[in-house]
Amino acid sequence: LRDGDAPIRIGRFANGSAVNARSTNKIAFDTKVLSRVHAEIWSDNSKIYIKDTKSSSGTFLNSLRLSPAGSESIPHELKDGDIVQLGIDY
Repeated sequence: LRDGDAPIRIGRFANGSAVNARSTNKIAFDTKVLSRVHAEIWSDNSKIYIKDTKSSSGTFLNSLRLSPAGSESIPHELKDGDIVQLGIDY
């Protein structure tokens, strides 16, 4: 990631969904644990950030959920050694 690049959008693969596996700035997984548009990662001032984009099963940073279900989180800076978890299997 470089400053100014479009955010990388992460989500669930679904035909016709906003996240499409063929796009260069999107990462899609074939799992029901993720929302179709689940999270975004981007770079600003040489720092990497992540935010949850209103997912239902959550985005976790070092085991802490970034926002309640269905709510967009504030950006969180990612640091070396951080553990990111996308979704939770209930």
